Amino acid sequence: MLRSLISLSCFALFLCASVSLAGEPAGTPTATIEVTARLQKIPGKFPADELYDYAYVMQYQVEGGTMDKQTILVAHYKPRRARNEIDDNMKKVVGGSLKRFDVGALHRLVLTAEMRKVWKGAVVDEFFDTDRKSKRYFCLKADPAGGK
Repeated sequence: MLRSLISLSCFALFLCASVSLAGEPAGTPTATIEVTARLQKIPGKFPADELYDYAYVMQYQVEGGTMDKQTILVAHYKPRRARNEIDDNMKKVVGGSLKRFDVGALHRLVLTAEMRKVWKGAVVDEFFDTDRKSKRYFCLKADPAGGK
């Protein structure tokens, strides 16, 4: 009985610690890349922002530069919000002038491949079941880059 209570207490402490980190930036990336890419796929519906803090993975195709024609997976923090309306602790990390995410739109992105250095919270990744090998980038800045 005592062992069960201790285990339950430890689990509750772990859960509370995990939740408290959810909206906090984890740190600063050491390397970034800038690409122009077309949003190809938003695989489902974004969760409600009120439920929890999360990053949502979307699929892009890079246009131009050294990564031209590559398909990349990019996690965006709370994509329901305009990038300049993020007003929580992630404001220090996420920026840009993009108002909304529409399939087919061209974006100018500043990314880091060190997602877990920036974000330790929940990641909604509907590509994970079919593609576990591709790198997931975290978007630090998103701006519109032109028409469809």
